[in-house]
Amino acid sequence: MSFEGRLSDDVREAALRVYDVELEDVHVERPNDPGHGDFATNVALVNAKVFRRNPREVAENLVGALEAPYLRKAGVAGPGFVNFWLSDEALCAEVGALLEAGDRFGLKEPEGEPFMLEYVSVNPTGPMHVGHGRQAAFGDSLSRVLEAAGRPVYREYYFNDGGNQIRLFGESVAVQYAGIYGTEWPVSDPNLSYPGEYVREIAQDLADERGEAYLEMPPDEALTEISAFATRWCMDDIQRTLARVRARFDNYFNEKDLYESGEIEATLSGLERAGRVYESEGALWLDSSRFGDDKDRVLRKRDGSYTYMAPDVAYHRNKYERGFTTAVDVLGADHAGYPPRIQAGLLALGLPEDFYEVELVRLVKLVREGEQVKFSKRAGNFVTLDELLDEVGEDVARYFYVRSSHRSEINFDLELAVKQSDENPVFYVQYAHARIASIFERAGVRQEEIGEVPTGELAPEERQLVLELLDFPRVIQNAADRREVHPIPTYLETLANRFHQFYTVHRVLVDDSDLRARRLALCAASKVVLRTGLELVGVTAPEKM
Repeated sequence: MSFEGRLSDDVREAALRVYDVELEDVHVERPNDPGHGDFATNVALVNAKVFRRNPREVAENLVGALEAPYLRKAGVAGPGFVNFWLSDEALCAEVGALLEAGDRFGLKEPEGEPFMLEYVSVNPTGPMHVGHGRQAAFGDSLSRVLEAAGRPVYREYYFNDGGNQIRLFGESVAVQYAGIYGTEWPVSDPNLSYPGEYVREIAQDLADERGEAYLEMPPDEALTEISAFATRWCMDDIQRTLARVRARFDNYFNEKDLYESGEIEATLSGLERAGRVYESEGALWLDSSRFGDDKDRVLRKRDGSYTYMAPDVAYHRNKYERGFTTAVDVLGADHAGYPPRIQAGLLALGLPEDFYEVELVRLVKLVREGEQVKFSKRAGNFVTLDELLDEVGEDVARYFYVRSSHRSEINFDLELAVKQSDENPVFYVQYAHARIASIFERAGVRQEEIGEVPTGELAPEERQLVLELLDFPRVIQNAADRREVHPIPTYLETLANRFHQFYTVHRVLVDDSDLRARRLALCAASKVVLRTGLELVGVTAPEKM
């Protein structure tokens, strides 16, 4: 149990002994000022009405009744705050426990039903852009954080290979394909053609593989095959980029399967049986406004084709029928109006209200010398993720993407990203890990050879470093509860700063054997947590830099 948890329990027991009062919750936290103790609580102040006594008097009585052998001292401050200082022995023992846990420190064994986490799900109509990269980095990192907090995760990518967008994309490729042979291809709407050099690349690959074969076929039949080739080409390209950005998936789900299996019609039939659909103007509508949406939505158009909503509701129903009790979607900011519609469809089908969750990932702006970078030659109207990875590298991209809350827009500073100095936050954190590796190399011992941690007086910088290390499990748990990732980089930068402060003030390889062993233990513990934290956001922990 954490020291916060122990202190909370012990203060609760003290209140029961002194006042015969059972407190529901005792909040204990680390104060900003180390002079106010290692931990503090305002329990006497927030429960003044319960105790019916002066808060300072209550605080003094609680301190007097406290039974906590791991404390060096406890004191009362101000109108009734209680400050706690841990003993050096207790802190050294916790460092030893951390080293014994190793890479599992702060992590829980997954248990219970897995979360279905769907993220990225880029349409197979072009390469991934920098905005998709943020969704990939956030989604994959969130899956790691959730698993670290003990929640099994099933990662899925929804492959949108159905609908009108695929036809339009196929036409764009067909136009370029026909142009290679000096002919034209009819299109339904020239204004909806896909731009970008990659469309020409697909057409050339198609021509290299099949020659003029598709020009000799009926256009509709040929377009079906051209569209399939184009989407496969894009999906292969997307999967290569996903591998580069270290985004992992357990399954790729094809939208086409929903059409071919009849699940879309089955979903509409279920809504009809529930009395949640009606016909108007030749179309089939869902009365989604009854379930929190701002208006009713069309599911099937008058020409018999589905809107995007029909297969999407069917897909999420499919998730539920596969046994998942929680489905979390990571979506781009341009999908802000999407969640209420899907939720309405799922509620109309009778699914639980807490089944469906959405995390919207805000926009990314690439900035160089204060100016926004907007366009790519290959993509036409956006910068591809591959281009970004080529310029800054996978580690920097992953870290910069998740360093800020996914709920806010970010300016991705390309100049800062390539700097190898303390100004670059990922370099700063990785350098702390590499610096510790060099310490062990000079010491001539391996990290795994660190045995029992000798007890001794801890200097202020050592104390703050230990307290930061022991905060790691709480940071993971809070991040998972809030479906956030950015608290991990924030923590890592604070930890790296604590370590650099400690190392600047104190020599590690001193002659005193106990002091040397204790400081090597602090180094080893820091290295463990830095490596684990970087792993949670998909960033490597180098031994040398």
